[in-house]
Amino acid sequence: MKKNIPTLFIFAGILLCLIGFVVILFASIAPITGAGGNISTGGIIFIGPFPIVFGSGEYGLQLIWLSIIILILMLIISYAFFKGYSEREKATF
Repeated sequence: MKKNIPTLFIFAGILLCLIGFVVILFASIAPITGAGGNISTGGIIFIGPFPIVFGSGEYGLQLIWLSIIILILMLIISYAFFKGYSEREKATF
């Protein structure tokens, strides 16, 4: 089962990208069909060790905080994954 975990992460990432694509597609079609609403954006971009945090709109601040929480969870998962990988690599020598 442990060998399948990286494959599971790859498929989960691809699935999340596809879901995001579909959500953005439907959101871009909504103004054409006459359905209105407010648009809010927020996110984090990392360039090296420097984070760029952005957000706008009515819910921009909440989206910024949500992005930061997701970022922290991703860092924790990545740290745990690579720590386990390095320990397995040391055990083989």
